[in-house]
Amino acid sequence: GPDAPAPLETLTSGNLDRYRLEALVAFPAAIKQAFARWKVGRTAIDDRPVQIVQGTNPGLLPVNLYFDTKSGMLVRLVRWNDTPVGPVPTEINYNDYRDVAGVKMPFTWTVSQTYMQMTVKLNGIRPNVPVDAAKFSKPAPATKR
Repeated sequence: GPDAPAPLETLTSGNLDRYRLEALVAFPAAIKQAFARWKVGRTAIDDRPVQIVQGTNPGLLPVNLYFDTKSGMLVRLVRWNDTPVGPVPTEINYNDYRDVAGVKMPFTWTVSQTYMQMTVKLNGIRPNVPVDAAKFSKPAPATKR
């Protein structure tokens, strides 16, 4: 979970694609170039009209981005992981957008997967906070207790 230390792991294939996509959504300046093909459509989520933008790349599963037609904010992301039993979806719903240094940021998001659902609620976001470079160093190996 998000409140537990994550073990060090080398990201490969599906995990690497997943984290790459989540970084693109968090910092979307290059998202337009991230996919070779785009499709656009319309639907509704909870009776709110949304625009669906689907990005695809050769050899990878598609990604659906759902934008509120009034605000333009991302309200849902659906991506699929390729597994031995076939594609498995992950849905992330974003809401409670607030202004942070002139940028609208979601303060709540819910991640739904086949084996769990998790909601993240932020109390605040502080931009441009200095971070000690040592925080980015590889940690020492864990010791057995």
